[in-house]
Amino acid sequence: MDSSSLCLLFLTLCSADAFMEYAVDRCEFNSSDLTDIEYIYSMYYNRKEYIRFSSSLGKYVGYTEYGVMNAERFNKDPSILSARKAEKERYCKHNIDIDYQTALSKS
Repeated sequence: MDSSSLCLLFLTLCSADAFMEYAVDRCEFNSSDLTDIEYIYSMYYNRKEYIRFSSSLGKYVGYTEYGVMNAERFNKDPSILSARKAEKERYCKHNIDIDYQTALSKS
């Protein structure tokens, strides 16, 4: 079965020096069952991913010095972690259910 994915992109631009930072929320899934869904939140700076939260790991991982520093800080804060973990159900489950209902109504 093919994997589907849902993606929402937020862009912010610092126009003074033309640097770009953006975050991507995405849900990877094979069914609408919450156990089959992985929620991934990534932050990028100038097209380079520097930090990621994965619901499979349940924590942030940094890919640059700046990302590692922030991952350590975020992972020590239970309120940040619990809010990000809740996105799997709030963001993914909600939108995937809508997608499945739309697909079923068209078939």
